[in-house]
Amino acid sequence: MATLNLIQAINLAIDEQLGRNDKVVVYGEDVGVEGGVFRATQGLQKKYGKDRVFDAPIAESSIVGTAIGMAMNGMRPIVEIQFDGFVFPAYNQIVTQLARTRNRSRGNYTNPVVIRIPVGGGIKGLEHHSESLETYLGHIPGIKVVMPSTPYDAKGLLAAALESKDPVIFLEPKRIYRSGKQ
Repeated sequence: MATLNLIQAINLAIDEQLGRNDKVVVYGEDVGVEGGVFRATQGLQKKYGKDRVFDAPIAESSIVGTAIGMAMNGMRPIVEIQFDGFVFPAYNQIVTQLARTRNRSRGNYTNPVVIRIPVGGGIKGLEHHSESLETYLGHIPGIKVVMPSTPYDAKGLLAAALESKDPVIFLEPKRIYRSGKQ
């Protein structure tokens, strides 16, 4: 059995979903060419193409808003918010649209969106790079919030999130991205 760190486990889970379902798309700031700031999507654009793994403008509200529209039309978007402190422009979309779609439509529409967000401190980042947003996000009815603590958990939880019909906020602890191989 291979041992992976958190970044590798996340990459593998996304890779498997992209390979399994052509409705899965991955996008966010720098996730295509660069593979994201932390390289969680590295190599996926090359493998699956620019139509499935692509970079988005620096506009978090638009990233989440377009994911909602895609999901309501049969796609399975996985979006990355580059740093936890950058989620606030998208917070309105998350709370007023993403979380409420199933209830508001009486179950006629779902939003199978996964929003990946690197969270927490411990990497000596400044300003917007060290928040802990679990409380803000965990109190929103209609979304699931997940935070793995091991690579094994990350792969399994992300795979489950990507199969969910409901929106999932997937919080990734930056401090353990490359440590604690299991």
